[in-house]
Amino acid sequence: MILVGVILAVAVALLRGGKLERLSDLGLKLLPLAWLVLVLRSLVAVLESRGMPWAPWLQVVAYLILLGVLWLNLAAPGMKLFALGSLLNFLAIVANGGAMPVSPGALAFLGMSVTPTGTHTLLTPESRLPFLTDIIPLWMPYPQVISVGDIVLVAGMFLFIQQRMLAGGRLVSAEK
Repeated sequence: MILVGVILAVAVALLRGGKLERLSDLGLKLLPLAWLVLVLRSLVAVLESRGMPWAPWLQVVAYLILLGVLWLNLAAPGMKLFALGSLLNFLAIVANGGAMPVSPGALAFLGMSVTPTGTHTLLTPESRLPFLTDIIPLWMPYPQVISVGDIVLVAGMFLFIQQRMLAGGRLVSAEK
């Protein structure tokens, strides 16, 4: 969902007269740590497939790093929403042993018979904070199940990309 959100945000900004080259310097503190977060999250599925029972907790570590980076960049437009969405997902993941539960009903509604692995698990009656888990079926651009946190963080990312591509390289505070 995040990649689709980025593509949509860039496309909308271009249609509004934004410049793609303005994304070359995002002006964010500790941005390279975001790449570390992606690597850590990618490792979870690999490690879990090799029988490492602690692998889902690596996702928690990745989220802690991400939340730290977001905290340092809260002044950037859209970043508060991005951080809130990430925090909502983080809470669901921590409450459920390091993995995000996915609704079997939402999967069935979409015609999917996938058994989640790696960073996801099936939602059960024992799952905690079910309202924050992946319970929203989404067809476009491909069938997937998302969370409220996903929607909020993509909205924040969308606003950030709009601001960067349209503002000509200077950060403009959304609170003004």
